[in-house]
Amino acid sequence: MNIELTPFLGGKLKVYQPKKGFRFGIDSVILAYFLKLKPFQKILEVGAGSGIISLIALTRFSRCKIWALEREPIFIECLKKNVLLNNFKERFFIITGDFSLPPFKFESFDVLFSNPPYFEAGRGRESPYEEKNRACREKNLDLEGFIKKTSQLLKNRGNLFLVFTAYRMAELIYLLKKYRLEPKTLRLVHSYPGEEARLVLIRAVKNGGQELRIFPPLYIYQEPKGDYTEEIKNFLFPS
Repeated sequence: MNIELTPFLGGKLKVYQPKKGFRFGIDSVILAYFLKLKPFQKILEVGAGSGIISLIALTRFSRCKIWALEREPIFIECLKKNVLLNNFKERFFIITGDFSLPPFKFESFDVLFSNPPYFEAGRGRESPYEEKNRACREKNLDLEGFIKKTSQLLKNRGNLFLVFTAYRMAELIYLLKKYRLEPKTLRLVHSYPGEEARLVLIRAVKNGGQELRIFPPLYIYQEPKGDYTEEIKNFLFPS
């Protein structure tokens, strides 16, 4: 088989993911802990991959239900197994499709979250695994197209949660505002203290007012080649 089982969160989750190619990373984990979800909201994850963000979210928010949109057959296989293995079949719903042509009506969702591709098409070294290239680079839909589709699918006052590369933060904020998604909370993510930010966590509200709160930075490691920070340990090894 091309997929393997990965116990996670101290065994609280069991996650099938590809043996090689695109495997979930710390960026997905920190987005899962950045989310704020409420019961009875209609919630969509775009480009769910193996589903790690949604799976963590479902453990954190026990009364929520999540729809997951994914196009890659290997990830669809993982998602189906992960739903059953973690007993989420009544709360986690898999939709096969491409976000460039989303199979939903406009203004269908209260919340949308995603870990979208960070790099423009043609940038950086290509992977031998095509699904990894599509996960990391804008192949069918660029950032502007992604933000536009997001705005169309969100209800008025709906929330968007993203983790994205900090190098394109100015472009991201410009496009969010262009499509009426007002940034409301922002947190920069650093590998360790003293290093420049690598990622940004951001929440935007459709047709929200102009008021942005910037949270304290999140550090992954205590120092170069050091141990995880206490905050990250609490994410990865919850009590």
